[in-house]
Amino acid sequence: NLAQKIKAKKIKIILVAGIRNEVNQYFKRCIRHCGLGNQLGKNIKIIFGESTEDYFRRFNRALRETDVLWTKPSELSFYTALGLPIIISEPIGSQEDFNKKWLITIGSGIDPEDVKYVDQWFFDWINSGWFARAAMQGFMEGGKYGAYNIEKFIKHKLSEVKAVKMVLQY
Repeated sequence: NLAQKIKAKKIKIILVAGIRNEVNQYFKRCIRHCGLGNQLGKNIKIIFGESTEDYFRRFNRALRETDVLWTKPSELSFYTALGLPIIISEPIGSQEDFNKKWLITIGSGIDPEDVKYVDQWFFDWINSGWFARAAMQGFMEGGKYGAYNIEKFIKHKLSEVKAVKMVLQY
């Protein structure tokens, strides 16, 4: 099962609680309940910050050691452009439905199989090379320059804004 693979150091899990301490405490209780309390801070980490700035600093640091994101298709969908494949949780709302379709269309996102068997299908996807292919697809097909345009809008340099030359429709 997944707990055995965590203990055997075959996988590292990073959970994100944001700035919500109740979520942080919930994660810790669940981890201890599963008999994995001794893995906290080792093969299981929780990203929690006392402030938004602290959280973002910790989150950005965690991205440096992240190989796969498992998230709902929110703003994190665009992290696929960094070469991160995405396992897509249930979307909430029409924008997330669009993001899900976009991730699947460009080949960097996939719906999870039955979570009861995550210890099997997750490693099958690693061994088959699917995650590597999805990472490359996200890197090649995901938009990377939107932040530069936002900066130019904020600085009122509208003449420098570059047109996006991608088709993001699914």
